[in-house]
Amino acid sequence: MSLGVLVAQIDTSVVNLAVKQIGAKLGAGLFLLALLPLNDSVLLVETALLVIGCGLGLNTGPVNAVAVANVAAARSGTASGLVNTARMIGATLGVAVLVAVFAMVAGGAGDGSHIVAGLVPAYIGGGIVEMVGAAAAFVFIRRDSLHPNAKCAGVRP
Repeated sequence: MSLGVLVAQIDTSVVNLAVKQIGAKLGAGLFLLALLPLNDSVLLVETALLVIGCGLGLNTGPVNAVAVANVAAARSGTASGLVNTARMIGATLGVAVLVAVFAMVAGGAGDGSHIVAGLVPAYIGGGIVEMVGAAAAFVFIRRDSLHPNAKCAGVRP
């Protein structure tokens, strides 16, 4: 077996696994941040942000690879653009909803404890959505998703 084929097989397995586990990493980081009222240590915040950052950093490449591998070569730019647009719209709407939840719970003036109280439901809500997304990835992304189908090999009009 040539080195190129071996690297391609490892890369395919790693990308497929990464796509399916990224949402779980992001959700786990958000759940860790929801523990802030119980333990406000800097280590907890750093750990949660590290988990979230790794999940976000590993997200774009594998998701684009899966999307582009499943369309005809002539449509690969469209697929990549569509995935990035959907990601940006989803992130924007997700932040808007979580900020609305935060404002609803934390609204009002006080000593500042209401701010932390508002963060908890927002983090838990975000974590639940990320876990649902990870479950959807496990269900809907095929094991062979990085291997182009025969129907995608040709250019469609």
